[in-house]
Amino acid sequence: MTLILNIIVGAHVIAGFVGLAAFWIPVFARKGGVSHKRFGAVYANCAYLVTGSAVIASTGRVVTYQSQGIAVAEAPELYGFALFLGCLGIATFAAVRQSMRAVQTRARPDTLRTPMHLGLAWLSIAGSVLVILFALTYWSDASTILLALSPVGIFTGARMLNLMWNPGVEHMGWFYSHMGSMLGGGIAFHTAFAVFGLQRIWDYSFAGALGVLPWILPTLVGVPGIVLSTRYYRRKFGPGPVSAGGVGAGGGASPRVAAAPPAVR
Repeated sequence: MTLILNIIVGAHVIAGFVGLAAFWIPVFARKGGVSHKRFGAVYANCAYLVTGSAVIASTGRVVTYQSQGIAVAEAPELYGFALFLGCLGIATFAAVRQSMRAVQTRARPDTLRTPMHLGLAWLSIAGSVLVILFALTYWSDASTILLALSPVGIFTGARMLNLMWNPGVEHMGWFYSHMGSMLGGGIAFHTAFAVFGLQRIWDYSFAGALGVLPWILPTLVGVPGIVLSTRYYRRKFGPGPVSAGGVGAGGGASPRVAAAPPAVR
């Protein structure tokens, strides 16, 4: 079991570093351009590998703790972080998958809602609820961090459900979902890197209350970034024309929407 976990963790780390580097190219590249699409695909595939391996590794750690006779009440921090990282993996997978699917279904936003995609959204929400319940039930030094970061799955799932239940209502809604979901996945990438990767490279640590800084700093920077980026593009695109039914031009199979990506900058 230990050897298998080490292999999975190794693949997880490699994919994480590659995905972290690939993430920044689509951020600054021309939206819809060759570099944006190419490196966006690299980032997405790395995200799938990282999140899948994270769920497997988290499950393996829980099994290992149980096999070693470590009860949950004896070491709630170990179980709490394993549970959180597994649920974060699910939420990140859901966010990146939502981002890709939003683009793929932009001309037919009604096709975004599938049983699998709905299940993924609800699973993301359920994971956050589970982490919150665990943190409150088995209170420990890790509970504050778990409670602060666990809502990410709720926000991810809620955004997914909103676009699925209200397809095409907002002009360029698919684009805002694509951008916000990709950046949300990037926050998770940078959180994992700050907590685990960066500390192994430079062997640093923060004492006292500053110990939570690596956990929350990517969120404190990333969330305002998502908000500001969305505001910028909403001003750039405008509200769009409104049809007689009150739905903006972003809905349905509008030719403008289908041709939008190359024009987005």
